[in-house]
Amino acid sequence: MNALPKVLARRTRPGGIELEILVAEVNPWFAGHFPGHPILPGVAQIAWAVHYGAELYAGTPTQPGLEQVKFKRPILPGTRLTLRLTRAADSARLRYEYRDAGQSYSSGVLDFRRRA
Repeated sequence: MNALPKVLARRTRPGGIELEILVAEVNPWFAGHFPGHPILPGVAQIAWAVHYGAELYAGTPTQPGLEQVKFKRPILPGTRLTLRLTRAADSARLRYEYRDAGQSYSSGVLDFRRRA
């Protein structure tokens, strides 16, 4: 299940891209997480970053390792955010961050180096 957010805009920036996204009011990820107070699960946030990273950077594997994952604020239904994807100098890692104009919601690094 990926139940992706609506992409409102895409902007290229040095070393990466920004996607303006809208988290739908109704999304399968909210089912049971949590009844009466839905928040977007961390696994969904990571899945979306992997999806858009693979889409934007052709050939990127879809099962990366994870580094420095931080969940700072809950993402609620109807939230409009910027997803920043920034490629590391070695091109093997991709930093992601979900944020709005004033604060960061979550961030991490996707490590696409091949693992034995």
